[in-house]
Amino acid sequence: MVEQVVPAVISAVDLDAVLAQVDMDALLERIDVDALVARIDVDKLLLQIDLNKLVSQIDIAAIVDQIDLNNLVGKIDIDQLIAQVDVAAIAERAEIGDLVAQSTSQVAGSTLDLARRQLVGLDVMMVRVARRICRRDPDKLKPGPELLISADAPELVEQ
Repeated sequence: MVEQVVPAVISAVDLDAVLAQVDMDALLERIDVDALVARIDVDKLLLQIDLNKLVSQIDIAAIVDQIDLNNLVGKIDIDQLIAQVDVAAIAERAEIGDLVAQSTSQVAGSTLDLARRQLVGLDVMMVRVARRICRRDPDKLKPGPELLISADAPELVEQ
């Protein structure tokens, strides 16, 4: 008989009306949250979480928009950062020593070439002045010393 009465009473009760009369704040104050959390098995809970789904729901752009870059950059210690830079390794990797050596040799070579050209010009001028003083014909001047004139170039040898 009780088995028949209980379902009839439950079906006759308006649960929405009953729940509307419950003071939820008073009910929540009676719950011991620490005891409730202590009963949760965290490892079991974490196994039930789909991390890919969770991460896909995160709006990274919104998070990045909230970052104050000026504040972040202001916290960087530039001196400490520069102290960690290995300048010798950077110079070696960039082959700066080779570049300096090449440019130095090119500058030295160019300078020597310039000095040689100036000396050759001065030498030619001095030979002409000496020929004029000695009253010799400049057109009969040999193109160079006998030992330097090649036998392969007979057109340079004076006839």
